[in-house]
Amino acid sequence: MRLSHRPSSNRASSGEFGRRVAEQAAPAIVRLAGEQDIATRHEVHLAFQKVRENPRVIVDLTGLNYVDSTAIDELYRAESRALALHGKLVIVARNQRMIRLLSIAGLTARTPIVDSLGAAAELMRRP
Repeated sequence: MRLSHRPSSNRASSGEFGRRVAEQAAPAIVRLAGEQDIATRHEVHLAFQKVRENPRVIVDLTGLNYVDSTAIDELYRAESRALALHGKLVIVARNQRMIRLLSIAGLTARTPIVDSLGAAAELMRRP
């Protein structure tokens, strides 16, 4: 599992004081790869804890082969934190089984799933 976090800049220039932090912060990227299950739950939890203050989080699952309910629970928590901070969570996944699992788990109700980091970045630019 790899974690990438781009620092955010919360400084507002003149005329931007009314914007929310969610519109200014650079998105954090959490990459999960391999197999994420109960054996790796602590590392997955720490990865999401490192980005918990960022209202805009992209989760890259393109390198993920297996996921169990512990990792899905962390995705739910990340989604809730992002929404509480008036931001958003976007998931990047290409594996149709993974997308189906996330859909069955209910994660697609409020969280978009896209097939590339570029598409995720584009969604983050939208209000």
